[in-house]
Amino acid sequence: MMSVVKITKKKNLEKLLARITLRLGRKPTQQEVLDYCVELGEEHIEELIQKISPGPILDDEKIDRIVNLRKELAKLEWQKPNSEEFLSEDDADLYY
Repeated sequence: MMSVVKITKKKNLEKLLARITLRLGRKPTQQEVLDYCVELGEEHIEELIQKISPGPILDDEKIDRIVNLRKELAKLEWQKPNSEEFLSEDDADLYY
C-alpha cells in the first residue's frame, strides 16, 4: 500500500541519502531508506520511543508498582481534617 508522508526534516533525509549513497556506491530511493528506517524502528522500539518522547515511560514493572501502591492506599481510612488545620476557612470547604 502506498501512502503520502509529509516529512518535516526533508534536509536531514537528503543528507542521510547522500551519506548512504557515498557508502553504497549507488543512490537508494527515499522509499527504500524509509522502509529500512521502519525496520530499524521495529528492531529498536525502546530507543525509538525514547526519541519520540524523552519523558518517563511506563513499563510493566512501573505499572505494577503503581497499581499495588494504589491498592495499599485504598485500604487507608479517610480522616476528616479539622477545619482549624487549614490556613483559610475556605480551604476546609474545598477539601471536604
